[in-house]
Amino acid sequence: MKKEWETVAITKVGLALHVPPEAGKLIHRNRALHGFILNLGGAKDYIFATGQVLHTTASSLFYLPKHSSYEVVRLDTRACYAINFDAPIADEPFCFDLRHTETVKKQFKQACDEWLIGAPTCHVSAMRALYTAIGVMLHEEEQAYMPNALYALIDPAVSAIDTDFCKGELTVEYLASLCGISSVYFRKIFASRFGMSPKEYIIRRRIDYACTLLRAGDFSVGEVALLCGYAEPCHFSREFTRLVGTSPSKWR
Repeated sequence: MKKEWETVAITKVGLALHVPPEAGKLIHRNRALHGFILNLGGAKDYIFATGQVLHTTASSLFYLPKHSSYEVVRLDTRACYAINFDAPIADEPFCFDLRHTETVKKQFKQACDEWLIGAPTCHVSAMRALYTAIGVMLHEEEQAYMPNALYALIDPAVSAIDTDFCKGELTVEYLASLCGISSVYFRKIFASRFGMSPKEYIIRRRIDYACTLLRAGDFSVGEVALLCGYAEPCHFSREFTRLVGTSPSKWR
């Protein structure tokens, strides 16, 4: 991304929309506004009148410039979120494959949901989603320069989490000691690599595992909570609802 994006001032949001699979125009002429699109799976190619081809994948967040003309070639089409906006910026089309999509996806979904029902806060939510997307891209681009050798420092902790994420409390202090580095330094490298804190990473691993157990149908919600490392089912239910959007019993 060009340096101009670090200080871009979005002046207007024209639309925030969830685009279902196979929907949307295939040919666009003289696009009215800039746009950021977040793929929710699949892949599409954008062939511009300038000859540039933009290849997008399942994790792509990509930019379509104001006044651009292009044709969309559907390869493996899934739904996407699109937010159109105006801003005093001129850039070429680009595609950014996000390493951590959840934060951007959550903000885009909220903006599109609010826009659909005409909520009073829909413009604010769309602005927040756009600035979040730009911020995540800038951060991930910066962190891409971090040497792989630095990430390798925390491999012992990552292995311990992957093996024991359901067994008691894995403290940051313990995980950092496995790597031979300070807790502060461990947190910094971990957040750079995974886009979240060690605690949140462990919680997400537990909830993913809980979904697998609930889907199997062999255990009660209370038993799943214990198997995933939660002594209190109510604590498990709160975390599950926060991440999945519904309670464990309703999800199953």
